[in-house]
Amino acid sequence: MMLPYPLTRPHRLRLAHAFAPIPRVDISIECAIEDQMGKAFVDSTENPQLFMIEQDGFFCYFAGALNSTAGSAFLSRLPNGRMLMAGSPGWQTAVENSFDDNLIHISRDSYSSAALSVDHLRSLASSNPQTPHVVRVDAALAGTDTPYLDIGAFDSPDDFVARGIGFCMMKDGTIIGGAYSSLVCSNAIEVSIVVDPAQRRQGIATALSCQLLLWCLDHHLAPHWDAANAESCSLAEKLGYTEARKYAAYYLK
Repeated sequence: MMLPYPLTRPHRLRLAHAFAPIPRVDISIECAIEDQMGKAFVDSTENPQLFMIEQDGFFCYFAGALNSTAGSAFLSRLPNGRMLMAGSPGWQTAVENSFDDNLIHISRDSYSSAALSVDHLRSLASSNPQTPHVVRVDAALAGTDTPYLDIGAFDSPDDFVARGIGFCMMKDGTIIGGAYSSLVCSNAIEVSIVVDPAQRRQGIATALSCQLLLWCLDHHLAPHWDAANAESCSLAEKLGYTEARKYAAYYLK
């Protein structure tokens, strides 16, 4: 069974206990525990032993003994088209045994924002010719149908403006790049950066990132960075992030 687990106060406390030992690769678990965004599922609402947090219908995080008969049954209810990110010890073996050839293994890099420097970011921004063209995202821009600003985890454009933060680059009245909070919790955001492929290597991603990170540091929020490709790793290190750990994720076809 995989049953919805409404994010009531008692349920969120239960989730917090269950996920306490799970290694964090991003802020998704905190987002659900705080009831900021995301959904939770369990094997039993009366006495749950297996838990899953799902963000935006895609990213999945597990707690409990997945490498058990009950765990296999729990995983069997998982829909295709999900990214499996983290779990209790033995979760990767359980996932591989359950799905085998239906999995795509993906190596990811989690970065620490602890060493970010306001002076360094300001220096990068001031020397970047794209910086003057960076615009903060308002409700109108947040409501734009664009691949460069995905706010699907938020309730609405107004909700994004109220709880999130974002900056975009415009060209001829069209958004060509965005740096924004794809997830939020009380003390951090998850950084997302997307730039039109035809407009890359012009400093746009750097200019956007600097403004987003400076805003976060000014508001005492940790801008979490999780990289899935070499370009993202390179940009993170240019901005002043330090690599925290490499980890393996799985895409369920």
